[in-house]
Amino acid sequence: MFKKTLIAVSVTMATSIAFAAPVINNDSTHSQESPSEQVVVFNNVNVFNGTDDKLYQDHTVVVTGNKITAVTQGEVDIPANAKVIDGEGRTLMPAMVEAHMHLTLPKGLLGTDDMRWSEIAVHAQEFAEMYLDLGFGTIRDVGGADGSWTDMERSGQLAQVPRIYASGAPIAPIGSHADVGLQSRRLTDSPQNLELLNIMSNINGVDEIKKQARYNYRQGGQFTKVFQSGGVSSKFDPWQYVSFTDEELQAAVEMAESYGSYVATHAYSDKAVKTALNNGVKSIEHGFTFNESQHKLYQEKGAFLVTNLTAFSPDLAKVPVVQDPMIQAKLESAQKAFKDYVENVQKLDPDYRAFNTDCVGTANLCAKQIAHEIYLNAKFFGNFNALRAMTSTGGRISAELMEDWINPYSDGKIGVIEEGAFADILLIDGNPLEDISLVGGRETWFDNDAKPDGSHLTEMDVIMKDGKIFKNTL
Repeated sequence: MFKKTLIAVSVTMATSIAFAAPVINNDSTHSQESPSEQVVVFNNVNVFNGTDDKLYQDHTVVVTGNKITAVTQGEVDIPANAKVIDGEGRTLMPAMVEAHMHLTLPKGLLGTDDMRWSEIAVHAQEFAEMYLDLGFGTIRDVGGADGSWTDMERSGQLAQVPRIYASGAPIAPIGSHADVGLQSRRLTDSPQNLELLNIMSNINGVDEIKKQARYNYRQGGQFTKVFQSGGVSSKFDPWQYVSFTDEELQAAVEMAESYGSYVATHAYSDKAVKTALNNGVKSIEHGFTFNESQHKLYQEKGAFLVTNLTAFSPDLAKVPVVQDPMIQAKLESAQKAFKDYVENVQKLDPDYRAFNTDCVGTANLCAKQIAHEIYLNAKFFGNFNALRAMTSTGGRISAELMEDWINPYSDGKIGVIEEGAFADILLIDGNPLEDISLVGGRETWFDNDAKPDGSHLTEMDVIMKDGKIFKNTL
């Protein structure tokens, strides 16, 4: 069952929460040991550090407060007040990082537009709690949630959720993937519900793009999301469509960089991806047309690729949000056009590829999709590549693309096991480099045994986030 915490709807609905310095009740902003800080010692563990294709045998990992303060082979002197967890040869690894998800789209773009904010907020809390239960220490909301969710996680109001990065409303023009209005919509129409809630926006031209970007940052967003191409799970925007001109993209990048941050974009076609990279966008979401010429651009620009592999599954056609005949036709044409993606990633092995599920729906439905997404990462690219994408690469996005003063979690690394990193830790019974099911991977999608409370992950004996233990079966 979910571990509920009470959200005051008036707080959740607030649209004036600006990004602020952290308010932490447990002194978690301090990395130096003090008498009040809890010490947890994991001994007799094998360490997967998030970056190397190996396990480091027979190690001890010390956590002081919310940071990892020692990673040592063999035994160490244990403080008298320490809590000791004997790993008995289990694998200790970083909690996982979901680099592309949506807290506030429980029914996709079209269905959510008819929902009230209180319903959306309750779903978003359940969704975030599900991610921590599945072993994710960090989630990146790439369109919809604003910075109030980050603030509530940091303050402890949302006590049992992962770290939350949030972009606020994606910036996209009328007729784009973010536009859920009727095809009879006129420019003078009143805003849609998702626009009123600042979950989506329909913005046209350089000046309006700058205004919406500034508004998102005022609401506590930490990076900018734009839609540079059409999509599949929407009715009238072709996935081949390129949304913004160079000048419009540059306006979004200029605003993001002025806040010490970056732009992420939804992009499918080769043209959309290259236009985005050449205009300063640093995170390509989906990027299904990945190829060698794009690879060179990613490396040159220091950008990241964040692809949801369930897009290549034949089961995608069964997802509720794609049942419209027009969407089914788009899906069929898209999957044919993206057939070279897997082979190109296998050949080029981009170390800048992060993990992306992009599920919209209930926690029960999305837990199953996450489990299958993990499996597909390993099936297509091998266990190490999958684990790296789910840990250290996801952590690198914010560390490398954001200034410390806009990054809400700048005082520690995410997705790695090393001294000074945040103590976001999993302890599992086996070697995930050999068996991806140990971190939740499931070969089937809709009929797998994934449960949103993480109970299907019997091998995941300990889940720790920010130095706090949320699950311990030992």
